[in-house]
Amino acid sequence: MHTYVYYIAEKMPGAMEMQRFAHPIHVGIVSASDHEAAYSAVLDDLRPTFADAPQHLEVRFEVVTPPRSGTGVWRHGKPIDTDITFTADD
Repeated sequence: MHTYVYYIAEKMPGAMEMQRFAHPIHVGIVSASDHEAAYSAVLDDLRPTFADAPQHLEVRFEVVTPPRSGTGVWRHGKPIDTDITFTADD
């Protein structure tokens, strides 16, 4: 089981990556076996929120690991970027 910090940003054409994630619209934490399971959990959680007016969003996941000594700063790994797509069924 992994712990992920995730950031959701609006997907804007022409916007650089740093601009999109400089001010995310949501930040959260999710536990999952891998980033695909984390994506599914986040998508299921967001689906009711955007059901009436879907937006083009993207999400960035970062695996975080607890401090070695039990207290301190959590470390994070390389970001995993994923588009969030809603279908007509959503």
